[in-house]
Amino acid sequence: FWLKALFASHQLGLAKLHIYLFTSPTPVSSPLISMVKRRRLAKDDKGLVEATTREAAEAALARAAAAGELPEESDEEKLLATVSEASFSQQNKALHEDAARRIADWADNEAKQSRWLTSRGGGLEPLLKDRPGGLIRMQDFFPQDIADAVLRVIESLPESDWELSEQGGEADAARHRFWSADLMEIPALAPLRSVFWRMLRSYGGEGTLPIFSVGRYGNSDYIGGHDDRAHVPFNSEDNIFSRTVAGIWYLTREWSAEEGGALVDLEPPEQTSDPRLVPAYNSLVIFKVPHMHAVEPVSSNRYRYSVFGWWHQAGRRYELPDVGLESKPKRAKTKGKVKKKKLKA
Repeated sequence: FWLKALFASHQLGLAKLHIYLFTSPTPVSSPLISMVKRRRLAKDDKGLVEATTREAAEAALARAAAAGELPEESDEEKLLATVSEASFSQQNKALHEDAARRIADWADNEAKQSRWLTSRGGGLEPLLKDRPGGLIRMQDFFPQDIADAVLRVIESLPESDWELSEQGGEADAARHRFWSADLMEIPALAPLRSVFWRMLRSYGGEGTLPIFSVGRYGNSDYIGGHDDRAHVPFNSEDNIFSRTVAGIWYLTREWSAEEGGALVDLEPPEQTSDPRLVPAYNSLVIFKVPHMHAVEPVSSNRYRYSVFGWWHQAGRRYELPDVGLESKPKRAKTKGKVKKKKLKA
């Protein structure tokens, strides 16, 4: 069948551009390129016309460029790239909105939440009591469709939403480089905060306050050894809460040990054979704070994503280290924002 696509391109100086694309019933590796070979577009003194050969298209475009009607570097591939990019943007937006609806419908449904938590042992506190030390990892912890939806939202975030935290420091505890975005500043993911609260409403008989973010590690990003201790003021400088439990929800598909970025337990139990936890899709890792750990440098050229954060409780529950968490971050030139962030895997 014939599909008529209409779009405007100010960059190429075309008021209106009609592209007729023929879709073959036979599968091809690159449908868009296959379409280009069947029907071509060019511009002559009569306006936009169809060219039957590549030579005719290139000649017409060259004449238009010489007359100042098109930039010299413009050609039919760039026109098609513009169409492809616009189409991808619309498709990506639709997928983002669908993912946001799925997350909100699940997070706001108390009956679904109750059934899900019951299937996971009723929450995290029993697990933390049963395992007094070390890291606790649970595979396939969240519903699969919710993990997929959250990853879809994360992958569609604009670069401006990501904040870079980078610190050289004089001790391992201060060295880190990674990107993050506050969960509550991403409307599609904000409903997850209530989910994290339900997972650990109280700990040791006292209520909790969950604060979570989205994490992104690119090539060479890492965190040196640290134990997550931090005192966080809420509403006023005198109202101090302490991190008491940490959580990391891994959301990168088919990550391998060779790609780096593993979570390293620096205080492993004696029976632990390998202190490295390679990120596994839709797995949740939790542990009590303080606990020494690190993140190996990422060696892959793709991003390693996670949702990470802490459950806080009122009061100053430990002394803070002298370096690391309170040090000033190094500024860097980047497309995203650069900001001081607390360390986390």
